[in-house]
Amino acid sequence: MALPLVVGFDGSKPSLAAAEWAATEAALTGAPVRLVLAHFPHREGTPVPDAYVQLQNEAVDLLTRTAEDLRSRHLGLRVDCELLAGEAPTQLLHAAEPGSTLVLGSRGTGGFAGLLLGSTALAVAARAEHPVVLVRDHADPRLPRHEVVLGLELGEGRAPVIEFALAEAESRRTALRIVHAWLPSMWWAAEPIPPGETERTALREDVEGKLREFVRPVAEKYPQVRLHFQVRTGSAAHVLVDEANHAGLLVLGRRRQRAVSALGPAAHAAIHYGHSAVAVVPHA
Repeated sequence: MALPLVVGFDGSKPSLAAAEWAATEAALTGAPVRLVLAHFPHREGTPVPDAYVQLQNEAVDLLTRTAEDLRSRHLGLRVDCELLAGEAPTQLLHAAEPGSTLVLGSRGTGGFAGLLLGSTALAVAARAEHPVVLVRDHADPRLPRHEVVLGLELGEGRAPVIEFALAEAESRRTALRIVHAWLPSMWWAAEPIPPGETERTALREDVEGKLREFVRPVAEKYPQVRLHFQVRTGSAAHVLVDEANHAGLLVLGRRRQRAVSALGPAAHAAIHYGHSAVAVVPHA
């Protein structure tokens, strides 16, 4: 049985977009959806104020109405909901089972009691041990969009990132475009005669060949997925922001060893300035 897509929900527009993204994804994969809303717990040993009880009731009502709306618009969708007592980032991290995916609005607006702010989503994505999809609520439908784009660096331990992207492309029955950002070496600028286009093309082709070999062992498990490779000149941040303006889903990796408060400048830029959903997948 497929693991649920866990949606951090607070009633804000971005969290509604996250719930809708998860419902659409679940329709492709057959996974259930779980809506979770975190709230500050009442202090034990003190009287429970009427306002607190009312707040809980409103939260339950909000979750129930949202779940019913998703079921009515996505036939066959399995949705349950849960009210969690505690700090939002901690509760969201605990809500997802190993191997499942968290889906969050990437920019909060205060929403229901201001419980899921943009900073919360980024903090969860930087600490999670499982994939986190950050969903924007204002994508321009006029823009052409590649279904799945993988922003990939060469290096060990990235198999989980590649496999996640391949699985997403397979579920959508579309090709996977693999993009690598490449900056020419600093010595080029110091040369009396900079390398010409022939040398640049040869070097890009060499990098593309390494990417193909790098991806091949994992891609063999997804023979139905067509692969397209592109080596783009420029900084990773600039390339990924541009890709996030045209992708249906942009998949990026995150090193687990990185500080818990940081995603890395390139991923941070893509999430903040791009318009697509961005999946952040942890790897060794």
